Amino acid sequence: MAETRREEPIIIRKRRRGEHAGHHGGAWKVAYADFVTAMMAFFLVMWIMQLSESARKAIASYFNEPGAFSFLTGKALPIDIKMRPARYVLEKGADYHDNFSERGGPYQPFPIGIGLTGIKPEQWKQLQQDSARAAQRLEQVQQELQRMLQELAATNPEVGELLASLRLEMTPEGLRIELLETRENLFFRVGSAELRRPAVQLLQRLAPILGKLPNYVELEGHTDSRTYPPTSVYTNWELSADRANAARRVLETSGLWSGQVSSVIGYADRKLRVPGNPFDTSNRRVSILVRRLTTADFLRLMQAQRDTLSANPAP
Repeated sequence: MAETRREEPIIIRKRRRGEHAGHHGGAWKVAYADFVTAMMAFFLVMWIMQLSESARKAIASYFNEPGAFSFLTGKALPIDIKMRPARYVLEKGADYHDNFSERGGPYQPFPIGIGLTGIKPEQWKQLQQDSARAAQRLEQVQQELQRMLQELAATNPEVGELLASLRLEMTPEGLRIELLETRENLFFRVGSAELRRPAVQLLQRLAPILGKLPNYVELEGHTDSRTYPPTSVYTNWELSADRANAARRVLETSGLWSGQVSSVIGYADRKLRVPGNPFDTSNRRVSILVRRLTTADFLRLMQAQRDTLSANPAP
């Protein structure tokens, strides 16, 4: 008897319009993210509107010039130029001790953290010209120092011996003057921060020239990789910092204006001049950096002076 074959039913399922199949798409996430962003912006605007005028200005200053504020604390960083009428200094070559002031009285530092807004095109052009003149003045000082050193070598053989180890170099940061210990007992006594007398005389001749500039000065101390005995509590860190400090003391008492030195740093052997030879004597050096004045520096100065005048109008 033949086996009867059973036919399976065929089921056709039709989806109704509007019925979704399987997994949902991700378009709703984008819309939700846009909504959250809009709400955040709305509440931020509402929060700013209820702040005081001074707080709003401070917030605007941060977004206009974030580089002027500390990333960690949010506080304004110190300004990188001496707060005095910069154009007068650059054009007249005024000395810090002349007590000149456009408003009378001694120079006072101005705070920064102000917004860089409302600058007219002619003011911006003037700021650029001021920056260019400042750069030219720094180059002139480099030439002036070179002439002075040549005269010093001719008149003072003891100091002239050091000049072969003195480097003057114009860098993107500014004018760098380096005192290189190319041999033992040259600028400093071996293993100490005691300056030799010729080195003191040399710094005393440098200071009055640098003191006529409105630029800030930074001092750096460096050593080679030779170390003190393991039992010594005095290390290359202390030596590099002490040598930079010794140079600072001579410069400040010989012609720099009060506050011109903005930092004194000891790097030990972490910034070698000759990385290929960590024990090279020229790695032991004191570097004097005369910082450049940029357009941003003059812009901060102009804004600070303008705000100070508006807050304290002349009678």
